[in-house]
Amino acid sequence: MLYKIENKKIQVILKNEIIELPSKLKEKINKNFENMKKTGANIWNGEVICVSKCNIEDDEVEIICKKSNYAHYLYGERIGCPKGYECKNLSAGCLLETIDGYYIVGELDDNTSYPAMLQVTGGGIDKKDIVGENIEIEQTILREAREELNVDLSDEKNILYNKISYMYVTEDNEQSGVQLFSKAKTKMTAKEIRKYFESYYKYLKENNLEIEFGKLHFLKKEKAIEELKELNNPKRNYLVPLLQIDMKGK
Repeated sequence: MLYKIENKKIQVILKNEIIELPSKLKEKINKNFENMKKTGANIWNGEVICVSKCNIEDDEVEIICKKSNYAHYLYGERIGCPKGYECKNLSAGCLLETIDGYYIVGELDDNTSYPAMLQVTGGGIDKKDIVGENIEIEQTILREAREELNVDLSDEKNILYNKISYMYVTEDNEQSGVQLFSKAKTKMTAKEIRKYFESYYKYLKENNLEIEFGKLHFLKKEKAIEELKELNNPKRNYLVPLLQIDMKGK
């Protein structure tokens, strides 16, 4: 379910606790991860922040988190963990719109763990985003946009605004988790962003650096859902409701 949280105070706290899993489940998780690596997926088993509690009040959002790893997250998404042992992943991203009215949707590169998947720029929490017990969601959003698009969302010369506006809490039949999204608008046109990204992609390729988006798709705001449905790629569960709620707010 998607919530509008633009005017709410957001507090995200990380407890220094690791989610305990039964030994048999750990074996299955590790075996699945090794099998995925054998297929050529460019993945590594880093730390993942998991949501243990999420409270949404009239004027505040409070999220309490613990720790696990990426193998646990992937197993839950691909196969499914028993109730009580889910990896409720916390991530954050940005729905970015061009000055001429196009949403920017990225297509994950072939060497990622989800080839051809469509999503907005964003990803999981990094250690750099954690200050004491607080998770700085704004920092996650800024970092992911720099890494994936080479766009600085804090640059007032090129960005009209950028503010956390939406939260997606996954449904019962999905890999459970919480995703926070800002909404930003760039002063660049879709054509300018496309050319800019192609140059950035070439730079990453030539320098053998990590590539997350293989290409970008530009969806005209008034026809975004229709144009998205025409793409046969797999899509993040949040993508359609995120576009729908933002279109209504125009």
